[in-house]
Amino acid sequence: MEKIILIITLVIISNFSINAQNNDGLNWISSFEKAKEIATSENKPILVFFTGSDWCGLCKMLDKDFFASGKFKEIAKKSFVLYKADFPRRTDIVSETQKQENKILDKKYSKTRGQRVFPTIVIVDASGKEIEFLESYNYIHDTSRHYKLIDYILSKYQN
Repeated sequence: MEKIILIITLVIISNFSINAQNNDGLNWISSFEKAKEIATSENKPILVFFTGSDWCGLCKMLDKDFFASGKFKEIAKKSFVLYKADFPRRTDIVSETQKQENKILDKKYSKTRGQRVFPTIVIVDASGKEIEFLESYNYIHDTSRHYKLIDYILSKYQN
């Protein structure tokens, strides 16, 4: 009986941990077409985050240092439509539809040698036309390049 209670407790704790990791307080749209519709109606750019959420160490660091920051969340809620193009190794993290959509986006927005660098942020307008991009991240946790990108995009949209 004690083993059963222990197993149930561990399962419950694991589920809470997984849900806490996935709930970053941001509204990541699960369809790029839907993101374009929202961007059109709200006159906002789309921030596309190319990530390998379950295997890319730099992606996880960027998620924690940049996307999870209060500063970014405040900016994003007012100024961006968010789409996460996730390329996980685990097959159950994204739907088949999202996998296909992400492959199309990857082909369209890949820069370096025709291959995606993870992580990458691509900013596009409501029609999907690329405005700017930023590849990679660093081990010193410096998000200044990312905020410069955000400031640049916001200055273009405010004019």
